[in-house]
Amino acid sequence: MTFPLAIMEFKFSFFETILWMNVGGVIGIFFFAYLSESLINWINGLINKRNKKRGIVKKTKKYKTFTRRNRRIVRIKQKYGLIGIALTTPLLFSIPIGVFLAVRYYPRSKLKYYYLIGSNVVWSFIYTSFYMFWNDLLFK
Repeated sequence: MTFPLAIMEFKFSFFETILWMNVGGVIGIFFFAYLSESLINWINGLINKRNKKRGIVKKTKKYKTFTRRNRRIVRIKQKYGLIGIALTTPLLFSIPIGVFLAVRYYPRSKLKYYYLIGSNVVWSFIYTSFYMFWNDLLFK
């Protein structure tokens, strides 16, 4: 939520704010995608090592406890798919969590980065428009 400060404090124009929000968003998307893939591979490797040491060949089904947040994530994934995760990333999830979910649930999709970047662009326009309008409404 630093962009309202950039608008008010540094006197950025509308398009400068959009530009810098998207530069930061795209860098964040690719950084956290790489980090998420590495983390998922590392955790899977640890689980496979542990299972080999214990002699477990078949994974046993463990029942997970669902929280409100887990249910929301599953509902969005089932109803709206990758597009739903991408569109709700800046709104409900942060970029790191949204990117992790996209990488985790859609590892083979080549469109996930386009959807995440597109969502970032759309939300940057919405956020910047709102804050510039809100700033004009309050202070003028």
